[in-house]
Formats: sequence, structure tokens, C-alpha cells
Amino acid sequence: MLIFYVRIHARIGPVKKGVSGGDAVMSDEGDAARTARKLRASRDRWKHRSAEKQQQIRQLRVTNRDLSLSRDQWKARVKDLEEQLRALPVAPENSAADGPHVCVFFGGPMLTRSLTLLIPLSLVGD
Repeated sequence: MLIFYVRIHARIGPVKKGVSGGDAVMSDEGDAARTARKLRASRDRWKHRSAEKQQQIRQLRVTNRDLSLSRDQWKARVKDLEEQLRALPVAPENSAADGPHVCVFFGGPMLTRSLTLLIPLSLVGD
């Protein structure tokens, strides 16, 4: 019975004399140390990624809180302005020759605008 032992190498070029070509079997201690190093590196990468994600989650929570507060403030302001508009007296349609006027308050100075600029959509087709 004839047995052939074939060793396949992935190196290119001639084998140098006196230099280990990676053929030596690594001892169990070296293999365990290498595995431990890889596991520690993997753990450290995982911890780093986890810390970055936690920081991003905290930042998004702050942004969400700020946006919610801003939205609530704007809703309250709009509600107040709508109540102010409802409280305005309705002017009769034939009060002035150039058309009726209405004062509109939008949180700044009072602006007087002519109602002739506000054309209802129902009159546009006539």
C-alpha cells in the first residue's frame, strides 16, 4: 500500500531555507491566546458600537422631546390666534365705498387689510 501526503501551499515563489513557512503546528497555548485576543477585540468593538448607538438614542430622545414641546407651543399659539379671529366683529358689507376692512392680528402689529383682496372661491366661477 502506497500513501501519498500532499501539502498544498498558497504562497507564490520559491520556499526560503531556514524560514518557517507556516508549516509548524501552533501549540495549544498559542492557539488559546490567539482566540482570547480575537474575542477581546471583538468584545471591544461590540462595546464601542453599543456605546455609539446608546449616545445616538439619547440624542434622538432629546430631539424628540424638544420637537414635541415646540409642536405643543405652536398648537397653543394657533388656538389663541383662532380665538382672537373669532372674537373680531363682523363688518357690514356696504359700510365703505372702497370696500369693507377687517383687522387681523397674527401675534405682531395689527394689520388692516381690505376684504376686496379676499375673494371667496364660490365667487371665482361667476
